[in-house]
Amino acid sequence: MHIAILDADIPVPAVYARRGLYSSQFKKLLQEAAARVHKSPSQIHTTAYDVVGGCLPSLDSLRKQPNPSSSTTVATNGTTTNGASDNNSNTNPLTQPIDGILITGSSSGVYATTTHPWITPLQHFIQTVFTCYPHVRLFGACFGHQIIAQALLYPSVHVEACPTGFEIGPVDITLSEPFARAFAGPCRALRAGPECMRLQMVHGDWVVPASHKYHKDEEEGRGCGGLPAPWVNVGSSAACSVQGLYYPGRVLTFQGHFEFDGFVNRETCREFGRRLEWGEERVKRVLEEIGGSGDEAGVDDSEVAAEVVLRFFEGRD
Repeated sequence: MHIAILDADIPVPAVYARRGLYSSQFKKLLQEAAARVHKSPSQIHTTAYDVVGGCLPSLDSLRKQPNPSSSTTVATNGTTTNGASDNNSNTNPLTQPIDGILITGSSSGVYATTTHPWITPLQHFIQTVFTCYPHVRLFGACFGHQIIAQALLYPSVHVEACPTGFEIGPVDITLSEPFARAFAGPCRALRAGPECMRLQMVHGDWVVPASHKYHKDEEEGRGCGGLPAPWVNVGSSAACSVQGLYYPGRVLTFQGHFEFDGFVNRETCREFGRRLEWGEERVKRVLEEIGGSGDEAGVDDSEVAAEVVLRFFEGRD
């Protein structure tokens, strides 16, 4: 399998110094997930594309026919610094068509196309892939979730600023029954049971079904409501009614960050506080919401979420 990762932002300096690009962080998590799922060491080959710099996979590199391979190795086609050859295979993964595309988070708003001119070409690319390349799967996290929604579901949904402000910290997501059923295997390992996934959050925008009128306790739009079939809402939290989107066999998105741990979220929010002039007291409250002082492995369901994404890319949903 051949995956392209589209970097839509650069991590804040403290995170980049320890973890590198978002594409590197996703590669590590998917590689660890593959090792757990397949009970053996797995080498994940990844290619990062600098979307902000105008770099997107060429359409000629996308898969046009079903993948005949039964391999579950995640590989990429590219030219970036984190790609590597698989010494245990006679097939060079860099020559294989792209089977899946992963779009990272970003501090940019999907509607800010005037100040961020790279967003419109990315949106058009997503639309082209979905319409013309049915054998290529799409995954997006946070900004990736929002731009996929805007590209493929508008006007059924739209993206706007959250009326209650940022959703930050480890957040419990009540999963919809169709999504939990599709990924029943990994969801059995969720910390709070198969219907609740906890992920790190830091977002000030959200995806809203056009038919949905916001109210804190309103249930409309939390399952499949407001979405055209066969789209499914992944689930909802107390502050955000659409925590992801799922189109079986084609698209999966998460509003949350399974690639974030406590360290990444704290440092990201410290930098956001500086950029957005939150003030010392607000930054203190935000860091308290995130909690802890180390990486806090195990306080959320990032490993399960990574296994869900891996299974989606492998076509095992």
